[in-house]
Amino acid sequence: MGRSVNSDAYTMPIIVRARGYRLYDRKGRRYIDLYQNNGRAILGHRPPGISQAIKSTVSRGLFAEYPSIYDGRLEKILKLMFTDYPVFRLYANRERTMEAVSLALGKRIRGSQILDPAMTPNTHEQIMYWRPFIPEQQVQPNLLLPTFPFPGSFAPQVVCVKDTELLAKMPPSDMLSPFLIDVLIKTISGLIRTMHSPVGYGSEFQRMLDLLEWDRRGPYINTGLDSAAYIEVFKKALEQGVLLPPGENYPIIIPREFSEGEIQGVLRFVRSVNGA
Repeated sequence: MGRSVNSDAYTMPIIVRARGYRLYDRKGRRYIDLYQNNGRAILGHRPPGISQAIKSTVSRGLFAEYPSIYDGRLEKILKLMFTDYPVFRLYANRERTMEAVSLALGKRIRGSQILDPAMTPNTHEQIMYWRPFIPEQQVQPNLLLPTFPFPGSFAPQVVCVKDTELLAKMPPSDMLSPFLIDVLIKTISGLIRTMHSPVGYGSEFQRMLDLLEWDRRGPYINTGLDSAAYIEVFKKALEQGVLLPPGENYPIIIPREFSEGEIQGVLRFVRSVNGA
């Protein structure tokens, strides 16, 4: 998702390892990740199925952009998830996706102009992002851009198309590596299983964040802070080993699992913000 990032706030050290919802720097310090690659790591930085898919497709040498069996499999699983959307387009990257939706809507579309249900209450819009685990996400725009648990900016981008008249204005799907499509299928399958799981979202984290009076939708937190205030909050969190998003226009995401020590780090951060 394309939004401006405040470089003064985003002062993360070099990360050498990621596991689950934890990041590790060169000095071995651990950070609990409340950014989660803007939701692309909402199932962790090693989502279920990715390692297996990598080994399987690598063994077949399926790196080049050729038609494959995975195209049909991806369309089938997308239709299971988004039953009101008859057609899907698949693009290689965010730039290609923004170009396609701009052509469809007849005007230049930027990521910051697309409704994000984690940050803004649902309203009737032509285009919006889709995020998992948001209750009562009822809006069905003409174009829907899902955020799937595929960490990294190299993940293929899906566009769900409800108004089929828009298709004539959009470029066809990109020819993509079967390797990437297979990994995407595995991560979507893992997401579907998780969405039907009874496991909840961090009540301990939520009770502490409630003290800050920030808005929550599912696991997503909107601070409502301006840029200057957010910079200070970001720095205080980082001091306690808590990584927040790089800017105030991204949601904080509560992890699905955490340790008692990580809870204490978040608690110290909350106290520092409250001046306690």
